[in-house]
Amino acid sequence: MVGTKVDMSPDFYEIEKNVEHYIEFTPAHDGTLLVELFDRYVPDGASVLELGMGPGKDFTLLSERFRMTGSDFSHLVLDRYRKIDPDADLMHLDAHTMETDRRFDGIFSNNALIHMSPEELQQSFDRQHAVLNPDGVMLHSFWYGDGDKEFDDLTLVYHNERDLTAMLEESFDIVELERHAKMADGDSIYVIVRKLETA
Repeated sequence: MVGTKVDMSPDFYEIEKNVEHYIEFTPAHDGTLLVELFDRYVPDGASVLELGMGPGKDFTLLSERFRMTGSDFSHLVLDRYRKIDPDADLMHLDAHTMETDRRFDGIFSNNALIHMSPEELQQSFDRQHAVLNPDGVMLHSFWYGDGDKEFDDLTLVYHNERDLTAMLEESFDIVELERHAKMADGDSIYVIVRKLETA
């Protein structure tokens, strides 16, 4: 996967019909499994950032346990959720560059970082390390496999145990790294890591 170039218009999710199609495509079940796994390592009431909140199903679940900040690169997505909960703490954020001065106890994403090239994802992980408080925890899930595929004018990048370990092991303690089902058995992989303090 080294050298993969991901082509995606930054305006893709700013087009109403694309957002509508994305929400229709999103599996009907929520991320209860991932939220419960995350809850094992992050105390109730902790400050948590969700990257790529999409329709907000996981954000709503997470908000029952944590002090949540939701984020997305799409203004349309954020505006949609604000109609559901005008008081929600939301921010426009590029998960690649993570340009924020805020700090969090945890970071969560459910198949939201799947358009990044390996190089971009590594840069995101590095920035997430900086954004996490000491001993902070991240949970991310991805489609499982190798390489990338084109789908609806988007490039989806797949990940496996080997490449996720290589990107994370220097800066994080890998707590769990397992395959799971999103739409079919074993079609996804999640990783839970705890921040290491680097020199």
